[in-house]
Amino acid sequence: MKINRELLTASFCFAASIFAAPNAAFCAPSAEKAERLAAFAAEGEDALADRLLMHWHTHATDVFVRDERVVGVGGPRAAVSTVMFDGCRSHVTDFKRPRIEDLPRRFEDPRGLFLEPKDGGARQWAPYGRLGTIVCSINTEILGLALDAADDHPALAWRVLDTYLKGILARNIPTDLNRGHQQTLFGMQSMETIHDNTLPKACALYAALKEWVAANHPDDLATYQAALKKWAEVQIANGVADNNWDIMQLNNILDVAVVLEPDSSYADGKGRGHYLDVVMNRSSVRNLSVRDLCAKGFDQDAGTWWECPGYSLVTLKDLAKFAAKIRDVAHIDLYDDIPVLKKAFAAAGEYLFPDGMTIGFGDTHPSPLPDEITAVARPHTSPFFYSPNASWLVARSGMDAASDVAFALNAALGNHMHANGISMELYARGYRIAPDAGVGWALYSGDDYKEYYSRYPAHNTVMVCSRSDFSPMKCFQPFKLEAHGRDWATVSFRDPATGAQQLRTVAYVKDGKAAFFVDVFRSRIPGGSTSGDEWHDYYYHNLGDSIVFNGETKPTDIINFAESGLYSLSYIKEKEAMEGERDLDAVFRWKRQDGEIKTRFFMNGAPGRVFVKAFAPATEGLSRVKSPDYSITRDSRTPLIVARQQGEAWHRPFMAVIDPSGEVESVSFGENGDALSVCLKDGRTLSPLAGKTAW
Repeated sequence: MKINRELLTASFCFAASIFAAPNAAFCAPSAEKAERLAAFAAEGEDALADRLLMHWHTHATDVFVRDERVVGVGGPRAAVSTVMFDGCRSHVTDFKRPRIEDLPRRFEDPRGLFLEPKDGGARQWAPYGRLGTIVCSINTEILGLALDAADDHPALAWRVLDTYLKGILARNIPTDLNRGHQQTLFGMQSMETIHDNTLPKACALYAALKEWVAANHPDDLATYQAALKKWAEVQIANGVADNNWDIMQLNNILDVAVVLEPDSSYADGKGRGHYLDVVMNRSSVRNLSVRDLCAKGFDQDAGTWWECPGYSLVTLKDLAKFAAKIRDVAHIDLYDDIPVLKKAFAAAGEYLFPDGMTIGFGDTHPSPLPDEITAVARPHTSPFFYSPNASWLVARSGMDAASDVAFALNAALGNHMHANGISMELYARGYRIAPDAGVGWALYSGDDYKEYYSRYPAHNTVMVCSRSDFSPMKCFQPFKLEAHGRDWATVSFRDPATGAQQLRTVAYVKDGKAAFFVDVFRSRIPGGSTSGDEWHDYYYHNLGDSIVFNGETKPTDIINFAESGLYSLSYIKEKEAMEGERDLDAVFRWKRQDGEIKTRFFMNGAPGRVFVKAFAPATEGLSRVKSPDYSITRDSRTPLIVARQQGEAWHRPFMAVIDPSGEVESVSFGENGDALSVCLKDGRTLSPLAGKTAW
């Protein structure tokens, strides 16, 4: 198969535009970057290569990792300098990444890097195990700069290519001293195959310099190809099949394939054709072909991917990238070849709340749809949408950010999911008033993720006997959609920790100026608790600074670690309780620069019920959203109401009316959750549960 240089140029430039990274092969550098490259070239042809983070002196071939951190290097001394491996799996570090210009040339020191702390102060030695992903970031930037230098300063660029690829070929895959799952994830530059960000840069740099190398250093071509083939084999052997990892790995393997020679050029028969066949057709334990990936990962009817929204959109974006490259280099139209993809890109709009950003469950940070998705298809939103293969649904009154309302429900089926039972998110007045808590400040590598953000108390749900919990991430705990209308849904769920039966009905009402939500949650352990002590806790988080109850509250010790031994309960602070025999009328207050936003929360009282107001950790999931400005930092707190029902909560369900519009005057709760009357300030009375008694 002949590689077309013009098509290859477009392919790599397309990849560069997706990641907004330093420009890829054949994309002309900006004037500012050209000046920067000229300054490096003036230092000599080794100026960029010498700043790569390599084992310049030790020529270490082995890297040793424990607890996702590099703890040492060694092994037989290689004939050439070898590539330094990333220090950590997590990106979190206390140190600032240095400029390339400020790096000492040919630097290697067992103490790490001499860096400035992020919080200020004098430079200090930062051990490699505390560098986060700085090593990969620096090497990626240098390869990108070399890519930009390929036309005007080919010798400068070649020295980077030569040093880096020979250093990859001479070094071994790292060793996990824990002898655990991490061993199956390693790339050659990073702790995860999918974050080997230097690989596509190295492929593009090789493609850009191939003719120049053939004319000036022809004997090195085979060495560079051997390094890239080795890297492709690592991408096939390691990683995770069937989720977002897989398409990232396929893109990396495809990058290698397009710059290799035909299969007949290699003794092992593995060249361009072989690796194209791998990405399209040949599945293995840790690497599914794109055809098998799409057959397994997408709901063939709904078009939705089986992961949380954040990772679903990442997968679609990477599929768009893959489709563009495979079209250009192999003349395959992926959208015709795999019909579900057209449906999947169109269905991407179903993830959106009226603010135009994705709903927030699982390991998700709400965000708009990427341009790559809207470029492929015109996504649409439906008034009601249900995704069976990821167990979520959403109901929207419309898509006007300021005036429309919406709710979303999710359980935990698929990847990057949380232990959350039936979780609820609410949108009104232009804000996610009842949000999902997020992922945590160090993503899923952090203790706060493992202990709180991925657990029940971080979600708007019901926890049974303080024991409701299961392993987050890859989950198999869906709800069942029992019934629904345009503006309401009833779902059922079995709590895996306690065997409790749960049934939740959520509805929105938008009538004139009035806009509010109704939530009826039933929960019980069939036959009662085996310990003879049963209780159910209804958790509701709302944006705000404070909560006001319609009665006296006193400090309380309930909801604590000792109740079950779950760490998540230790994150609930400043708890004050009020007896719950009578109905609750509470107000969440949220002070904004343009005035105060209030959300009124009504809940039925019941025998054996206690209402608790408290504070939970910051809603980290919204910390990245700049418009609207939620002003969330690590020090922020999320106001929380917990209603504890001693005994069953089936015949004494939790019934809530949540009013962000300020138009509800009062609420009358019927017995056993069978009726509800909402009196509006304009004098009208509504019965929002009429026709919605699916139980």
